[in-house]
Amino acid sequence: MKLPFYTIFSSLENWTAIFFKGFLVYSQVVVMTCSPPQNLSIGGFEYVTRSGEDIYQDKRPYTCHKPYYEIVPAMDSGQPPPGTFTSSTQGIWKGREKSGKTSQCSPVCGQPSTPIDQNQGAPGTAKAKLGNFPWQALTIIYGRGGGALLRDRWILTAAHTIYPKDSFFQKNQSVNVFLGHTDIEEIIRLGAHSVRRVIVHPDYRPEEPNNFEGDIALLELEKSVLLSPNLLPICLPDNETLYSSGLMGYVSGFGMERGRLVSQLKYVSLPIAKREACEAWLLEKNRTEVFSSNMFCAGNRTIKQDACQGDSGGVFAVWDNTTERWMATGIVSWGIDCSKGYGFYTKVLSYVDWLKSIMEGKA
Repeated sequence: MKLPFYTIFSSLENWTAIFFKGFLVYSQVVVMTCSPPQNLSIGGFEYVTRSGEDIYQDKRPYTCHKPYYEIVPAMDSGQPPPGTFTSSTQGIWKGREKSGKTSQCSPVCGQPSTPIDQNQGAPGTAKAKLGNFPWQALTIIYGRGGGALLRDRWILTAAHTIYPKDSFFQKNQSVNVFLGHTDIEEIIRLGAHSVRRVIVHPDYRPEEPNNFEGDIALLELEKSVLLSPNLLPICLPDNETLYSSGLMGYVSGFGMERGRLVSQLKYVSLPIAKREACEAWLLEKNRTEVFSSNMFCAGNRTIKQDACQGDSGGVFAVWDNTTERWMATGIVSWGIDCSKGYGFYTKVLSYVDWLKSIMEGKA
């Protein structure tokens, strides 16, 4: 841009034109541009200020791929809206808040795309459809076991599937995890997910066959999984009301049924039982297993429905009417034979702080 400045002569002196000295101003405007933001697998960008441009102070809100992810804002007053990235003078996109935190996409838990019908009547076993239990994991360590996806790279399971009770085996070096299908052949065809870490709760004692205290473990996957209708995490419980007697829960797995391993994911609906009833039943059976406050029982002694071998490590899922999400309230832990009376579950609520400390890197 040019801004010329000059003046006409001011007077004549001896017929000579006298001009004032002038000046010439040159100015150049440089438009700072940013390269397009990097494409992300779980979200995208939209333009706010200028469609199709990436210039200085342009703003782009970051959106997560719904319904599988939701944005978690870093709340700072005076900052752009959560998840908004602004083109800076350095030619890069900046989205950090004053606290140094950045809005991120977080997996949505406990909201399956194809929820089961909870009005199906009496407790019983049924074949699961794709999307009914998208958190279901198949583990193969010392045989079949179960687990559940937490967030997008953690598998919640039972410690005894990794360190079997009363066994001379050490932890198996081969831990195979499969996700994303209800058919055993299809889920294996999709391929195993490599496991980076195995974390067993310190209270678990494999050398004590009648004590399943601390029967809980986490498997950290090498890579985060990409969520989809058939692959979604379940939520962790946050209150005691989810353990009220009579409340119905659902256990899914690829375990035994009528003495045979199933080829399709099955599930059973079971009511949470009163603690006193389970204690009395154990006394009747002259059982010496520890039934601690970190466990609960479910089932009905008059109806032969329960989890079985191969279901261990799977979760007891309960619908939370308050949050409208499915919660992993229990883990299939131990029982007396299959479909005979009550089954016993690790009470996940007792271990939520431990689970979160592991997943958030604080332990």
